Amino acid sequence: MLPESPVALVTGAGSGIGRELAIELSRRGATLILVGRRQAALEQTREKLSCPISATCLPADITDAACRKRIVDAVEDFERLDLLVNNAGVICTAPITETGDAAMEDMLATNILAPFALTRDLLPRLKLGTSPRIVNMGSMFGDIAFPHFVGYSATKFALRGLSDGLRRELKPHGIGVTYAAPRATKTEALSEFTHLVAPFAM
Repeated sequence: MLPESPVALVTGAGSGIGRELAIELSRRGATLILVGRRQAALEQTREKLSCPISATCLPADITDAACRKRIVDAVEDFERLDLLVNNAGVICTAPITETGDAAMEDMLATNILAPFALTRDLLPRLKLGTSPRIVNMGSMFGDIAFPHFVGYSATKFALRGLSDGLRRELKPHGIGVTYAAPRATKTEALSEFTHLVAPFAM
């Protein structure tokens, strides 16, 4: 039997925007699947929900194929998915000359390759959803590229392109796609790069 409340999966749900989205979705009655790398952080998010009992904490690294398979398996327990929020992301702020291959590969894997793969693998469940929607969390850096953010901006520009393409491709299936590009938000990552933005703001 399908749950009456919408089923929503949020990646990066252990902190920041992901946590706040989970709290708001819970307030609106959603059944939640909270995904993140840290079990303790996910549990802290669940404690803040309007209905903690309706949330499942699933510690997983979305850049790992085996972990993504576990996410897909967890969603199959609900038989459908109404909302997929690809929120998880990483950022490296440095001049390009100081940005190593590992940092760039981590941003690419987390910010664009994982949302691509997770969306692809969850499409069968999204097609069973009620007014299903995919929300890809972008950034102002996906619209305006700043010095010292070139690698991060490249991944968010790519995520915006992925969203535009998916919107057209999935429209015949009744699946909506939203690319959300918030400006600066007060998260743990903000303190690491606030001082870099002001000198280049135009």
